[in-house]
Parts: sequence; C-alpha cells; structure tokens
Amino acid sequence: MIEIKNHHIIDAMAIHIDKLQIEVTDKLKKYKVIFTFLKDYQVNNALTFDADKKNLVNPVISISKSSTKVRGDIDKQLHCVKAGYRNNASKYLDIIKKLERDVVRILEADRDTFLTLIKEYDYSTLGVGENDLKKLFEKIFNYHSFSDKERKKYNAYELTENLGINSCPYCNRLYTLTIICKKVKGITNYVTRPELDHYLPKSKYPLFGLSFNNLIPSCSICNKIKNNDTDHTRMHHHPYFDDTKLDFNLDGILYDSGNNSFNSKGEWDIVVEENGCDYTKESIKTFKLREIYREHNFIIEDMITKAQEYNQTFINDIEDLFSEEHLETDALLERIFGVLPAEQDYCNPLNKFKRAIYQSIRKAQNINVTL
Repeated sequence: MIEIKNHHIIDAMAIHIDKLQIEVTDKLKKYKVIFTFLKDYQVNNALTFDADKKNLVNPVISISKSSTKVRGDIDKQLHCVKAGYRNNASKYLDIIKKLERDVVRILEADRDTFLTLIKEYDYSTLGVGENDLKKLFEKIFNYHSFSDKERKKYNAYELTENLGINSCPYCNRLYTLTIICKKVKGITNYVTRPELDHYLPKSKYPLFGLSFNNLIPSCSICNKIKNNDTDHTRMHHHPYFDDTKLDFNLDGILYDSGNNSFNSKGEWDIVVEENGCDYTKESIKTFKLREIYREHNFIIEDMITKAQEYNQTFINDIEDLFSEEHLETDALLERIFGVLPAEQDYCNPLNKFKRAIYQSIRKAQNINVTL
C-alpha cells in the first residue's frame, strides 16, 4: 500500500474533468429532452402505460421533436420506456437538472464529497425507484463506454497513461504499466493498461462511474480480491488522499556475527504493521495483504544471502578502499539490495517491502541504515 504524491495527479485530473464534463453534459441535455417530453405527454394525456419491455430509457427525442407524429405512433414508442421512468418523469427531470449543476462536482469529488453526494442522490429522498435511478446513472456516467478499447475519444488508456502510476498502489507488488503504440494509418494500438478499480464500487455507486478519484489504477489481483465487498461505511486506503500507515517488519530475525549467519526461515516471520489508521486496517483486510506478503519469503532469503556477503567487514573494506573518493556506501548497498528511496514506490513494485525488510536485516546485524 503506497501513497501517490506527484504532479501527474493534478494534471491528469484537470484533463479528465475537462474531457468528460463536455461528454456528460451533452448526454444530460438529451435526457432532459426525453424527460421533458415524457412529463408533458403524461400531463396532457389520460392514457397510462404499464408495459415494461425494457430496463433502459430509449431515445424518444425524434418523436418529441416531430409535430407530424400521430398519437398511435407516440403510444407505441412509449411502450419501450420503462414505467418507472414514465410515471416519475417530473422527478427524473428534476434529477437531470440537478446533475447538470453537479457535473464537475461529481467528476472531481473527494472522499468527503462522495459521502455528501450519496446523501443528496439517495433514491429514497428523491422519490424514485433505486434500480431505475442506478440504471440512469450507469447510462450517464458510462464506464463501460469509457473503458472500451475501440473508443475514439478520451478513454481509460489515456487516463492511466496521464497518471503514470507504474506500480499497484494497493499492494505495490505488480507493475501497472500503460502501453500505447503510435498510430498506424490513423489507428492507435492500445496494448495494455492497468485495471481501474472503482474505489466505491460502480455496481453500488454508478453516480461515480467516471469520477476521477474513484478510478484507481490497480493490478488485476487486487481488483479481483476486492470485488464489490466495500462500501462508503468502511472505506480503505486511498492512494491520492491518505498517507500510508502500513509498514513491514521481519520479526524474530537473529544474526550470529561470529559465524556470519542468520537463524533459519522457520524462526522468523513477516509482520504487516499498521499505525493506528482505520483506512490502513481496512486495506490490510480487504486486499489480504498479510496473507499475500507472507508468501514472499524467497525475496527475504535472497536479501539475507546478500547481507551475509555484504556484512560489516565488507562495508569497512569498501570505506577504507574508497576513503578519499567520498563514496556513499549506504547508496551503493541499497542498489545492491534493490532498494530505492520511498518516492520511487509508485513506479517500483515491492520497493516499500524490500526497504522495510532491508532495515530489519541490517538492524539484526547492528548496522545502522538511513533510508
């Protein structure tokens, strides 16, 4: 679990909102015409409809704009519109108007705004059916379309490329690279990108299907482990908002300087620690981080072997040999062990884990390290 604090976030967010605001607003204008027509038709005609042939609102813009259509044609078309939308057209029209005012607020929502919007758009207070409202939100904030490889306009590939997050922020174990090949004959080849986890699941919160802070580049393993089990009452670590409170420790590791040896594998254990943060606690549980990281013993064994080879005697010899060169011994050793500074976590899988284990091993050897 890592935090992402880089300039790419701000720039990517500005592009995301600018591109999608226009698209969503155009879509809302169409639905505004539809529900205005449904409302007026409902008021001016005594005939009611009870056929539920489809779950989605079908475009009826063509008949709403035509003065030549006869009553029978209009009735026939309206049978394709779900009764919940027809019977509550006035309420849905009010919702569309509110959405028009809130487009940017929804697309740029942070955690507190998510909670506020959930209350404001609660179906029970708006007086409409929950499933009908969710279907409408899914069509307006259409993630399926946004993530489509064939989409010609701004899409999920461009978002993840703009973010430049190359390591899963939930587990920091796997690469999350975006690879887009140059256009050939006007066609862009979208090769691969990370999955976009909906921080608040889109199945429960379709209103946030396209919200920037609800789309987190992640590895497929974390996205599948999480599934749709979380909700707004128990949110986990958010890599854009939260400082990480997770760390690792190698508990029980002992070193015998006389024999230049460490105790056996069965006598030490990887400990996943959290430092008093509910979001961190939820993430450890949600993404099974304790269980997963305990299977990374092979990395520790490799680092222990290196620690035996590059022990205090080796360090002293290096410092004596290059005493006049002002060699940064710590930096050299960190490269040997594959450990990079914390600010490199977002683009280097397992960096946070390796750094913590390296510190535990060096502590057992009574070698002070500063990372």
